[in-house]
Amino acid sequence: GGAAALGNMLVDRCGPKLFPWALMALGMVVGMPVFMEVGLVLLLPIVAEAALRTKRPPILVGMPLLAGLSIVHGMLPPHPAPLLAAGLFHADLGRTILYGLAAGLPAAALAGPCLGWLMMRRWERQPGWLGLKPAEEGATLFAAPVNVEEGRGEEPDAAGQAKVLPPAAGPLRAASAILLPIALIFLGSWADALAAPGTLANQVLRFIGSPDIAMLIAVLAALVILGPRIQTGRHHGPELLRRLTTESFEPIANVLIILAAAGGLSGVLRDSGAAQATVSLALGAHMPPLVLAWLLAAVVRVSMGSATVATAVASGVLAPMAAHLGVRPELLVLATGAGSLILSHVNDPGFWMNQAFFKLELKQTLSTWTVLETVLSVAGLGTTLLLAAALR
Repeated sequence: GGAAALGNMLVDRCGPKLFPWALMALGMVVGMPVFMEVGLVLLLPIVAEAALRTKRPPILVGMPLLAGLSIVHGMLPPHPAPLLAAGLFHADLGRTILYGLAAGLPAAALAGPCLGWLMMRRWERQPGWLGLKPAEEGATLFAAPVNVEEGRGEEPDAAGQAKVLPPAAGPLRAASAILLPIALIFLGSWADALAAPGTLANQVLRFIGSPDIAMLIAVLAALVILGPRIQTGRHHGPELLRRLTTESFEPIANVLIILAAAGGLSGVLRDSGAAQATVSLALGAHMPPLVLAWLLAAVVRVSMGSATVATAVASGVLAPMAAHLGVRPELLVLATGAGSLILSHVNDPGFWMNQAFFKLELKQTLSTWTVLETVLSVAGLGTTLLLAAALR
């Protein structure tokens, strides 16, 4: 119940006019430590409730959320693809996150609240636009949101009798679990500034700030902070929490396979000479390195559908010459991540996931989700180029 509590707090504080901006911010905050699919499922109840309250199409209401989730998925560690690119380019993780926020916030604002507002205005003027219909009870796949105010719910046990669930997690508990790994990674990046190099304190900061250890600490902390508040009624007590942790490994397998396959593909492209020929052709055309990184990732994204594969392949191709391109490695990570988001279409699993969740037709999905991703990608490249100019 932590995500719903955090979302309700933001909505109550911001009001209807600022709700799209609150939804975008919530998507970025919740999307930092979890996969985009998980963040979308967690936050869909908030979108569903807002769509029903305003009698507007859920996809148009949810566009700021999708923009926030997508931008951190493509451009910010500790997500797997940006984390892999940061390692290949030898980029500093703390600076990558800081620069990613600086470039990602304007891009998400343009592709989320601003684009959503334009589409909403068109839908209000032409109610039949794209055939989008206002939200109705039972018309979406969204689950009912957790009632945070009541704090307790009931769920039938194995014997069919209702049992009382624990109080849902509040916004402070949820925010602390979400922001902990980000804070630890920042501490590791600033270890030399906080403690003298070579000292025990410096080594400890670097240790807890490494991505693997930071995420492990965050998981253990979440088990303590949020474990007693789990609302399913299935995972309570040490043994059941251990079972929950075991079940959590299943969705990771697909990501590991994708990363491994993408790494193998980039190795084949590099060893066969195809990658060098492509890069040489682009450099011969005097293409700026950041545009080159974006373009390589965009080509793979359109061809193969996966943003993770696009980032992994493009960064693997550029990694051997990253030190000689004359740009900050952190900006290369951002440009590659931005390119990996462009033109999501029928070969992208996320395309079909959004179509199913929001009950859209193919044309509607192309006209909303695909347009959003393309605007996000182009805007992400633009903000990265502006950031590069400012950092010179």
